[in-house]
Amino acid sequence: MFWLIIMHFVQINCILSSQTYLSFNVLAHYKTVKSCYAIKDIGIWDKLIMLARNIPFSAKDYGILRSMGNATKHIVAAFHLAGEPGRRKLEGFLRYMAENRLDWQLQFVRIREDFNAEFVKSFAERGIDGVVYSLPAAKDGAAELDRLSLPTIALDIFDDAILCGRRRNLVYIASSCEDIGREAARHFLSQGLYRSYAFVPDLAGHTWSRLRGEAFVDEIRKNGFKVAMYKTRGKGYDLPKLRTWLEKLPRPAGVFAAFDDRAIQVLEACRDASLDVPHEIAVIGVDNDEALCPHTTPPLTSIQPDHAQIGRLAAEKLKEMLDGRRLETPERILVGVKRVEVRESTIPVTPSGRLVQRALAYIRAHYAEPLRPRDVVRELKVSRRLADLRFSEIQGESIGRAILRTRLEAVCRRLMTTNDTMENIAASCGFPKLDRLRAAFFAHYGCSLQEYRSRNV
Repeated sequence: MFWLIIMHFVQINCILSSQTYLSFNVLAHYKTVKSCYAIKDIGIWDKLIMLARNIPFSAKDYGILRSMGNATKHIVAAFHLAGEPGRRKLEGFLRYMAENRLDWQLQFVRIREDFNAEFVKSFAERGIDGVVYSLPAAKDGAAELDRLSLPTIALDIFDDAILCGRRRNLVYIASSCEDIGREAARHFLSQGLYRSYAFVPDLAGHTWSRLRGEAFVDEIRKNGFKVAMYKTRGKGYDLPKLRTWLEKLPRPAGVFAAFDDRAIQVLEACRDASLDVPHEIAVIGVDNDEALCPHTTPPLTSIQPDHAQIGRLAAEKLKEMLDGRRLETPERILVGVKRVEVRESTIPVTPSGRLVQRALAYIRAHYAEPLRPRDVVRELKVSRRLADLRFSEIQGESIGRAILRTRLEAVCRRLMTTNDTMENIAASCGFPKLDRLRAAFFAHYGCSLQEYRSRNV
């Protein structure tokens, strides 16, 4: 007796262009349940190809296939596959299909020109049961999709104008921009090595870029630092402007770029300006594109959102709706960060770095008190000479200077965000006498306390 367990039957129609179609069937089978994932470590595409080779079927087996075919669901899968995020989403989507033995016929749309209004209008006559939409640039097709009520999953759509009129049977699934920005900040802060921090957005001013930057700024500011924001002026070549801006940052600086391609431009600008990465400028990107990040100079540290989980959730939520669940209002799901892939574009945390981290954390917690360098050294439980040496090597300043800088930064925050008197600000930021604060502030910023408040409020 032939022990054949049919796991799933998938027919995939890939639209490669407006006129070209590629169709192939995958008949996934295993002789025992135990062997179902004997080849689980290979890539999804390789797995599908291997399973399609010369499988002998009995008449009973073909009967099972025919019965499965009666329940086939027709799904349009509009994925942007040119980059790593789209491919990971697709892999997660297909894995969920395989694990749950879903009999779905997929029609892929890979470019925005193919996901047009005319194409969407044809869904009814072609018997489309559901849509996975991840092509935000295909706005005319999305406008037509807005008028339909068939089950729809929208992936990483941050434009409020897309599907804005749609209420029923719609699920939004996206990477959490807030988690991405916070993770970038925490990575830099955990190193405790930087005198300044900066954010470089994408050139087009997308919403996801803005949200990542805002979360980065918020997390850095919570820890008592300011963030320099690079100002873009639309699309176009901006490397000379970026290079000049990077040269002005107090160093060492931690620079967060909105995504990997932009981070690579930051690396190029640093190279043109002869800025050492990571010792003068450290750089983090987003997406962890394996085709790019390990091969830049130096290799790029990158945050990897959990794109595969987004794909899995897309398949899971689509299945729920195809099985009868009805949504009267859109459901929104945010997916967090999978990991930070640390490479040479950020400085690894050394024992010396950890010592400085501890010192800075202690200073930030106690700067409002009568704190002196010897108090910090006592907390570190090392010699004053060693503490000063490590601070000079990594921060480029003495412990006393770090205490003063932290207090002055706190004064700046109070000047910008409160109406407190100068006397109250001085007392709350570690300056027992206002005259001492005035002298230190003018020496550092070149203006008076009142002038600074007038300029920045």
